[in-house]
Amino acid sequence: MTTLQELWYGNIRPNEDKIITDEGKELVLLIARHHETLSSSLKNDDLKVFEKYADCFTEYASLIKAQAFEIDFRLAVCI
Repeated sequence: MTTLQELWYGNIRPNEDKIITDEGKELVLLIARHHETLSSSLKNDDLKVFEKYADCFTEYASLIKAQAFEIDFRLAVCI
């Protein structure tokens, strides 16, 4: 199969085949630590607002990753 066919049939998953650098791992740990600290210190409405913020941020990051994939794909097709 061609690379495009492999991608189409799900045999290649670019979003799963990524290497996380040490810097990326460190950032993930910091994000988790700060999230936990804020979650445990906030109460009621403040906690709800923070969780909504975190959900929106996660959704936004997902959109950015999808856009980056589209741009990369278009670039690869043009080459």
